[in-house]
Amino acid sequence: MAPSRTTALHRPPTQTPRARPRAELSRERILSAAIELIDAKGLKALNMRDLGLALGASTMGVYRHFKNKSELLDAVVDHVTEGFAPTPMDGSWQAQAKALSLNVRAAMLAHPDLADLIGREFRRSPTSLRVNTQIIERLRVSGVPPPLLPDAYWAISSYTTGYSLLEAQTYWRRRRADPKSSGAERVRKAAVLLQSVQGVSPDALQDAAVVLSRPLDDAQFLFGLECLIRGLEDKFAGVGGAQTEA
Repeated sequence: MAPSRTTALHRPPTQTPRARPRAELSRERILSAAIELIDAKGLKALNMRDLGLALGASTMGVYRHFKNKSELLDAVVDHVTEGFAPTPMDGSWQAQAKALSLNVRAAMLAHPDLADLIGREFRRSPTSLRVNTQIIERLRVSGVPPPLLPDAYWAISSYTTGYSLLEAQTYWRRRRADPKSSGAERVRKAAVLLQSVQGVSPDALQDAAVVLSRPLDDAQFLFGLECLIRGLEDKFAGVGGAQTEA
């Protein structure tokens, strides 16, 4: 049976969908989303517009919390640097130094695209200064002799951040490389690259291929850290006042 004109004319009007409410923003949500965006697409991909879209908010909503991208990046670096803060533990200064170094490295490698910024801004902000102070205090109370505290701190800090920065810079290249390649294969590839080098002996080129193909990894990092700690032990023995591990 065909519908009457009355039925057709009195259909209820189509309702206009309500606009979805904007997500409520906070500094913490913005920082978390910014770090996720950087980790996924790289530092160059970060911009206020895409960040607002990722948050389901307007660009102006982001600007209400951070006046520009530079201020946002400062806050992002501070957020990551909080992870450098030492966790409570007991033990010798050697154990403390190793734990502190591993903690900083882990925090940097968790966000490889931010490693360069973290290394450059480590001492400037109140957050960075507080974290540094906590690390220095941990080394002092665990037995580092006060006269050598500056040397010990900078030796450990420079090694840790420098090595971690090198690891972070090669992060994407290492991810693209074949993880199943053998040491011999890596040496072969390095030797091919070194064929263009002039003015050095074949033996030097062979040694360079072996050395430069060595991956930056946990084992290599710990080797250098152990050497550093043993060297500090010798220095501390000369001034006294520091306990060394048996």
